[in-house]
Amino acid sequence: MYTTPIEPASAARSAPQPRSTRRWLLLACGLALVAGLLRLATAPPATAGHAQRDFDPDRLGAQEQVLWEAYYLRQWPRLLLVLIQVTCEQFGLSWAQALYAAYLGTVAQVEWARHGAQGGTAEAWMRAFYAYVQEPTGGRYDPERAAALEVRWWAVHREAGHRTADSNALEDAFADLYVEVYRAPDGAVRPAAAARARAVALSDQWLDQGLPPDSPLLGQIRDELVASYRALKVAVAAAP
Repeated sequence: MYTTPIEPASAARSAPQPRSTRRWLLLACGLALVAGLLRLATAPPATAGHAQRDFDPDRLGAQEQVLWEAYYLRQWPRLLLVLIQVTCEQFGLSWAQALYAAYLGTVAQVEWARHGAQGGTAEAWMRAFYAYVQEPTGGRYDPERAAALEVRWWAVHREAGHRTADSNALEDAFADLYVEVYRAPDGAVRPAAAARARAVALSDQWLDQGLPPDSPLLGQIRDELVASYRALKVAVAAAP
């Protein structure tokens, strides 16, 4: 899915912390919520089933690489703006719908970055996200289970530290999430899950290097995400 790799707490502390982050996020999300609600009634309907068939894997992979970068740099307003694009592409939402969905997803990620699984707040926000996008996209998943699986891979990554390249747990977590959301068999989504896990391992390397903005690893991360979404599109196209 669209969410960013959640690094261990020690890495999070080393990432840049922009001033007034909370104020910016609250303002941006508040504006997104108000604008989304004002436009929602007149927004054109999304194409049902878009999430299962019609996303552009190259565009989505490139967008998500930028999304991950914004997360690691703690650039929450930028993350919100990119997440609007990602939800439009991945789920086929209108701009008004994507605005509200991105608000839910951004708050979920900020909550996890700051508090982890404490209180279940991040998972609750992701549950609201999946419930919201289900109807306009024609999704057949269980929002509660999808949210739990989304947050599960965040937890698996955090618990693994920077050893994700040597672990199958993250690939398994991605595969379980894809099976639930896209209703495709485990074997069919495994190539997509494996490529996404490789992208996370590359992100860990980039983080270890101090987040250099000109690192060639960023291009490699993008390539693995594109490969993941290409494989996922093949898998969901063949799903019943």
